[in-house]
Amino acid sequence: MTWTQKKLSYLGLVLLCGSVLSAAAIRKVSSEDSYDRIQAGQWVVASMYWEDKLVSTGKSFNPIGWHAAHKTLPIGTLIRVSNPKNHRSINITINDRGPVAPERDLDLSLGAGALLGFQGLGTVYMEVLSIPSANNIQRPVVESLFAVNDANGNCEGVAAC
Repeated sequence: MTWTQKKLSYLGLVLLCGSVLSAAAIRKVSSEDSYDRIQAGQWVVASMYWEDKLVSTGKSFNPIGWHAAHKTLPIGTLIRVSNPKNHRSINITINDRGPVAPERDLDLSLGAGALLGFQGLGTVYMEVLSIPSANNIQRPVVESLFAVNDANGNCEGVAAC
């Protein structure tokens, strides 16, 4: 067998192995694709907030957490937010209502904004990854002067409801 025939047979073997391996099913390793997108992504105007307050679920706000406020998405919805300027993206949970400003669609916590490399106000790409089932959706609390009632009628506060 000549040198050329050896090289051609070696090349044929490499091509055969490559075609067999490309046809084999490969399990996804990245957690980035572990969630199915249930809604097409959209460009939204976002801002950041860090005030010390209670969120819509009645829990205290964690400014360094990976959370966001949205006007219409159910509390507990998992979204992926991407910054087009540096191509960073993170998965965050909706845990509050807002933003109050009509031209904004999303309020990111300080921690989520910092991880995205986001500065103040700008446009981000938002994809909805999962919406909690109807019986797991956390309802915003109803506040009164003396006590706080949750959606199930449970009383939390200083005085009787």
